[in-house]
Amino acid sequence: MFNEQTCQRCGTCLEQCPFLRLPIERAKKEIINMIETRNSRRVIKDCGSCSYCNVVCPTGSNPYDLIREIRLRNYCENGVRCISLISEEIPHNLMAIGLEIETEIKKQDLSEYENPPNGDRMFYIGCGIPYCFPDLAKSELFRDLPLLGGMKYCCGGYVHSYFGQDEARIKGLELREKFKSLGVEKLITFCPGCDIMIKGVYPSIINDFNVEGQTIIDYLIEKYHKGDLTIKHKITQRITFQDPCPWRSLDKKIYDSPREFLEIIGAEVVEMKHNKKQSLCCGAPLIVSNRSLASKIANERTLEAVDVNAEIIAHICTGCLARLSSPASERNIKSYYITELAQMAIGETPSFKIIENTRKLEKQIMKTITENPKVITERYLATNGKLHLI
Repeated sequence: MFNEQTCQRCGTCLEQCPFLRLPIERAKKEIINMIETRNSRRVIKDCGSCSYCNVVCPTGSNPYDLIREIRLRNYCENGVRCISLISEEIPHNLMAIGLEIETEIKKQDLSEYENPPNGDRMFYIGCGIPYCFPDLAKSELFRDLPLLGGMKYCCGGYVHSYFGQDEARIKGLELREKFKSLGVEKLITFCPGCDIMIKGVYPSIINDFNVEGQTIIDYLIEKYHKGDLTIKHKITQRITFQDPCPWRSLDKKIYDSPREFLEIIGAEVVEMKHNKKQSLCCGAPLIVSNRSLASKIANERTLEAVDVNAEIIAHICTGCLARLSSPASERNIKSYYITELAQMAIGETPSFKIIENTRKLEKQIMKTITENPKVITERYLATNGKLHLI
């Protein structure tokens, strides 16, 4: 929670915010205004919700929780665009748009991901992979357990972000029953958004939410140490890791695993100036609302990889990968999802279609907006677990 008593109104949070970067005097005035009015047009417009402000706050007052309160109030008053709502009930959301590309193949895969056989452990591939980056699920690495994903099993991160704790609890209880019906006790996650919901949010608001979460990175490390993952080809390049924003709310030990795994496969791990809990956002949260600022953030983040002479940026977030792939490529730096590096290490050849898929998705988004202007203008609210148009 935001601590109004310890907050010194110094403005550091808004001055050092990678999205806002207000001059210090203006930042001081803005934080005072935010506290007094519980409103801020600038924050509503340009905040990327990366929570970096909590990291730089000199008094540990959690200013992001104040920002979150302001944004939630705005969403409750004005609703949320359909493109941001990951629900089968809502047309033209981001995942539905992704499904319009290579539709039949994706539908076949979704039939498998949404109807897995019962089991106590499953790969939880979320929403982004099935609808936008389907090739990431195609590997012998994932043959030991069922794959679970799609909008039917969305982790509910968007509910927590846009509609608050009460609605998130309803979503979490619904998910808990779905997992229980499948016999699931442990989920191996591919998405940092899923990580924070499964390992952080739901256990804190639902007493008996007892599904364990394990990142795909920790799973691969575990397999390696058991002798079940053989490294055939060392990846000896200089690799830096893009730490995802949602991890800031989890135990700091989560940052050790990707570095350990990259070393296991032979990499020389190098750190960007901002790393681990202090990592900078990729800009993805503003790709629709403020495309130019999102691109600026992505370019600046990429330059930190250039500064350490990285040859590869490794990712665990499809949003980060989608935003940083192009500016990194322009600077002769390759971008890989960390499981693609694992594939190469065991002798598989990934499809390397991330940049191609990203461009197709962006083109489809613009086409959808052009053909359906309501994608931008229509707004939705959630009440008692149900989305409705306002």
